[in-house]
Amino acid sequence: ILNLEKQLGKSPALFVQVLGLLYRRHDGGEDPSEWKVADAEKTSELATAAYRILANFRRLPGTDDNGNIDEEALRTWVKQAQVLCAQHGRAEIGDQKIGEILSSPTVGEDGIWPREEVRKVLEECGTTQLAKGFGIGVYNSRGVHARGEGGDQERALAEKYRTWARQLAFENPYTASVVDGIAQNYDRDAASEDSEAAVRRRLSH
Repeated sequence: ILNLEKQLGKSPALFVQVLGLLYRRHDGGEDPSEWKVADAEKTSELATAAYRILANFRRLPGTDDNGNIDEEALRTWVKQAQVLCAQHGRAEIGDQKIGEILSSPTVGEDGIWPREEVRKVLEECGTTQLAKGFGIGVYNSRGVHARGEGGDQERALAEKYRTWARQLAFENPYTASVVDGIAQNYDRDAASEDSEAAVRRRLSH
């Protein structure tokens, strides 16, 4: 997976081809002949492999072996991937998956999330679907966690993201709106957890 991550992070064309193994076109067009597999069983195996690859793609394009990000390489990768996804009838799902990749949890040198290189690329390349994928990436990165009583954990997360959104608002308005949207989602989750906790308390008496 690590080697595949490096290759995907260098080649937007490879990223789109992997995406094509898992998601159908939405424009009625034809994929390149080299993407097609006649064997149904092999097609299923490739789709499973493509899912695993995309699910584990967490290395930001433009990242070197020391963890440094080349902002221009990241920008170029995202723009080329968006163009290729659109050309191959997968613009929406492509933006969602790109958003998931960009949701890397690393904070910037100023202590604000997302890191500076990602903010700049988001401001240039952001779309509604990319924002959706960005939020999905944040949610998935939380993983399995211990459950407390009520929505206190979610309220704390909402406040963390809302603080970052406020700090981003002046120079990075699109990114700020995306981060604030994540805070609002956690607000809703907190209210839902509070309601479920209240029901459990009533049922226990």
